[in-house]
Amino acid sequence: MSSKVRVVIYGAGGYGGVGLVENLLNHPGVEISALVSREGAGEAYFKLYPHLRGMMDQEIEHAETFEPEGRGDFVFFSTPDGVGQKIASRYLKCGYRIIDFSGDFRFNNPKTYEDYSAWQQGKTEHACPELLNDCVYGSPEWNREALKMAQVVGNPGCMAISCLLALYPVSQPSLIDTDSIVLDVKTGISGAGKKPKALFHFPAADGNSYAYKVGKHQHLFEIEKHLSLWTEKEVVVSFTPHVIPAVRGILSTCYCKLDKNVEFSQVNEAFTKAYAQSPFVHYQGEALNELIHARGSNQCRLSVNYVERNHSIVITSVIDNLQKGQSGNAVQVMNIMLGLEETHGLTQYSRYP
Repeated sequence: MSSKVRVVIYGAGGYGGVGLVENLLNHPGVEISALVSREGAGEAYFKLYPHLRGMMDQEIEHAETFEPEGRGDFVFFSTPDGVGQKIASRYLKCGYRIIDFSGDFRFNNPKTYEDYSAWQQGKTEHACPELLNDCVYGSPEWNREALKMAQVVGNPGCMAISCLLALYPVSQPSLIDTDSIVLDVKTGISGAGKKPKALFHFPAADGNSYAYKVGKHQHLFEIEKHLSLWTEKEVVVSFTPHVIPAVRGILSTCYCKLDKNVEFSQVNEAFTKAYAQSPFVHYQGEALNELIHARGSNQCRLSVNYVERNHSIVITSVIDNLQKGQSGNAVQVMNIMLGLEETHGLTQYSRYP
């Protein structure tokens, strides 16, 4: 490309926004043309995030007064549910392509969106349902071709992408009993966002862990939707998320019974084949899987263990919830949409210890 793509980050004040800034500062093909947020508006970005002093001194522009026309080519909406859908049409008319971090554009019809929204705050109608038919779910690992031409992309939920990457190889075609899937997910506290809450206060969080939204987390809807599409039948799974005393990271442990005539060698082959062309998903057989192996990177680490006594498998999936679970995946998707190398801006690896 002869010139850099101009990128607007709408919602730059949150964890997703700063994750985008950190990744895009190392990106050779784009420039950040505007940082938009209510938080910190009118001040230099490094005052909000001092670790970026000298690297991102650009002023934050207020979300209420920002005028998008002529300011960029691409926009990330790093915003909660209900925000992006209200302004997406305006940005599209100004020539932008869009990646939204919420559930606003993860579903392809108004009815499915309404069903999803009912899991959170009560059923609501989508503000721009005419866009849903053409929006694309932002997973490079199975939507790479569709993403190349996409105008509006719904970035996956962090727990959803962790589980779906684990289950995709054994669901296409199905090697497992889809009536007995159990998903046990552990997530770091940053997954809840930047807003302070009593349970995330250090004295409450340190050494503590708990299950929440048992059987009704919004990412469960996302997971079941894709499993049902892949297997061509209605799939219902048991899904329990837990908060653990860590800042970042997701460990998803997925319990699946194999179909009667399926051999474990077929599972190994399915994982190897599924991710042979995926630069950020690494299948490592039965190797020990640890949160630290993905922390700070856009990597997803997958391990599978066979349990002979009940002919089942245990899949572990490890990601950084703020990278492959959010901003890193979004940058990877942007690269595909723009015809750039998928790894641009995402070459950082996990640090040890």
